[in-house]
Amino acid sequence: MTVSTSQQHPNDQSRHEDVVYRNAKREAWVITGMFTVCLVYTCTYCYLFGYTSHEGLPGSTGQAIGEMVGPLEQFNRDPKTLTTPFGLGIPDWILYGIVIPWLACIAASFWFCIFYFAEDDLGSDDTSTDNANS
Repeated sequence: MTVSTSQQHPNDQSRHEDVVYRNAKREAWVITGMFTVCLVYTCTYCYLFGYTSHEGLPGSTGQAIGEMVGPLEQFNRDPKTLTTPFGLGIPDWILYGIVIPWLACIAASFWFCIFYFAEDDLGSDDTSTDNANS
């Protein structure tokens, strides 16, 4: 049985993605990855090095984090033990857990926009000539 060249397999079209779609999908994955890494780092760092104790409260219903992952006494902080690096007046865990990652995200976003982001040709805009004639 021979198949004519004019007939295409239904999946042939899905195998050839549009360049704009492929670039947008790739860029979305990079942005999602950057967001996930920063979110995990910031939440983990601020949880471990913040003010509070990691032991369960008297009325809590769930396990304390110390029971799930092991002893965390070295991470228990008292506000008196906090340092203010560089004389900025903010606690060290805020500087290293929020400010520095924020600045790193700004730098990564700048790099992404300048060097990685692909500007694709979307074709001609036919609606602009229709509006001009109306």
